[in-house]
Amino acid sequence: MQSLVRLKACLLLGGLVGLGVAMCNWIGVLNSVEDLTVDARLRIRKPQPVSDEVRLVGIGDRDVGSALGRWPFPRAVHGDVLRILKAVGARHVTFDVLFTEPSEMPQHDVALQQAVEEHGQVTLAYHFEQAEVGPKADASAERPHFLRDGSRFGLQVKDWNLVKGLLPIAPFTQMKAGYGAVNAVPDVDGVIRRAPLFFSHEGRLYPSLAMQTVISYLGLKEDQIRIAPGHEVTLVDTPRGTLHIPIDDHGQYRVNFLGDIGIFTPAYQYIDLHLAVEVPEEGERAKAAFKDRAVLIGLASSGNTDIASTSIGRMPGVAVQATLVSDILTGNHLRFLPRWQQMLLIISAGTLLGLGMWPARVWIGIAVFISVSVLWCWAAFQAANANLMLPIVPVLAAFGGSTLLLLGLEAAMMKKDRSRVVSVLGRYIARPVLQRLVDTDKSAPASTERRELTIFFSDIRGFTAWTERAEPDEVATRLNEYFAAMTPLIERHCGTLDKFIGDCVMVFFGAPAADEKHALHAVQMALDMQQEMTRLNESWRKRGYDPLHIGIGIHTGFVTVGNFGSSDFLDYTVIGRAVNLAARIESQAEGGKVLISARTHSLVRDEVKTEPHPDLVLKGIPDPQVVWEVVS
Repeated sequence: MQSLVRLKACLLLGGLVGLGVAMCNWIGVLNSVEDLTVDARLRIRKPQPVSDEVRLVGIGDRDVGSALGRWPFPRAVHGDVLRILKAVGARHVTFDVLFTEPSEMPQHDVALQQAVEEHGQVTLAYHFEQAEVGPKADASAERPHFLRDGSRFGLQVKDWNLVKGLLPIAPFTQMKAGYGAVNAVPDVDGVIRRAPLFFSHEGRLYPSLAMQTVISYLGLKEDQIRIAPGHEVTLVDTPRGTLHIPIDDHGQYRVNFLGDIGIFTPAYQYIDLHLAVEVPEEGERAKAAFKDRAVLIGLASSGNTDIASTSIGRMPGVAVQATLVSDILTGNHLRFLPRWQQMLLIISAGTLLGLGMWPARVWIGIAVFISVSVLWCWAAFQAANANLMLPIVPVLAAFGGSTLLLLGLEAAMMKKDRSRVVSVLGRYIARPVLQRLVDTDKSAPASTERRELTIFFSDIRGFTAWTERAEPDEVATRLNEYFAAMTPLIERHCGTLDKFIGDCVMVFFGAPAADEKHALHAVQMALDMQQEMTRLNESWRKRGYDPLHIGIGIHTGFVTVGNFGSSDFLDYTVIGRAVNLAARIESQAEGGKVLISARTHSLVRDEVKTEPHPDLVLKGIPDPQVVWEVVS
């Protein structure tokens, strides 16, 4: 029955810890740490497939400083590249390059504009001066013309908490092309993990560069796009069927980073495209690489300033855009458990650890915690190979929280049990001996040692005669009151209670803990006991009882002290001639008197007042013994 109660308590406490962690996870307290574990899984998982429909042309080190000129290139160079890509059959071309200001050579601007119009399937980049989650952007009096004509949606988004853009920076001129915003909203640590697919501006939606690339590449109309913030963007009736793109409440997509820029092969730079015009074999290779595909162009040189910090490291911004397009076209998205499923999982994790703590063995609980934590991390990293991101931090927090709570409670219960046991045993075993036993890591050895100690004996005078005429209840009551009054004095003066022998009290000083003033402490205790007897007699007199008096004998000498007995039972006590001598002195002490041996007197004569006492002839001891009486 007790075991069942313990099991229920462990399960309940573990579940409550899991519930607390689940609530923290629900409100996003653990998100930033969990994001780091997702980053780690993206970096070490198996290689993921990249869309074969996406090609990347990087403006690389071989381009910068070549015959094409210094960067930024004349815009006619971009126009030439666009014509080459049209010639090799590229279906759609996206420039992740900002053309926001007219160049110093207007003829080059015209050449680029003509090339864009000739191709007919081009997306150009622009950016908002500011883009952030949450606050509403101020409305301008006039919407810039390129946004008005570039937007294919016109959807009302005033009530949606999307990423909002402020003050869009227009290209240098309006061209017959699609337009996509290149703003990103990094997390607080400066890492880009999410990318807005749409921006909100003055109540209208404007697609990101990657989203506009997909829309143009697939030839979608605005009625083929469904947007449900917090759920997904749905592209219906596309050449690839219906595409589902998960987004968060702010319309941001969690980027499934597939690798650095090297995953997009074959690799091309501007010089390679010009070579395709001059060399027929290179032209055929370029056709095979670009025909009917979406091509993204951007800076990829080593001195590139368009570098983004991402989940898997730093990479050119155009590589991030290409990754987004690839994810959308392949449907290769990161999947996370719904919040309610995460809550159930975290609560179950806490309950599981509660079950692991049921056996009431600390090492078992720790072993269960380590085992299930390692197993869960392994499962989470394996699931990442299939793009499923199981929660790690909240689950481990539930595991750890349950373990710490239950181990803490177990430790508190053990401490309480120990205190209870010590309290109970302290009534049967001298506290100095008991403390020595509970403080040691090993069982008490059956060993002894030779030491000089002070031995104390006290006895009630006339006890036997009194017990014969008194009622048993009176004997038991007064004897218990007597022992109850004397025992605290033993502890106060650092004595070790050896035993009660009927009405006799035997105490020794100087062991188990060493005490340089063991003789003085014994004598001081004797005086206090005589005073306590005076108080007891006054109390008993009021209740109609006859007074009782004790005689006390004290001797200091070398004895054998330690654990005596067998492997099954031990008694910490003292034996030797000094013990017998102390007992003999006590037998000659009158009621109310304290007699001490010569050796004890030599140790305390400067501290207490004494008077000579006639020498004692003691039974079993041939020579008369010199004793002194302690005067209070």
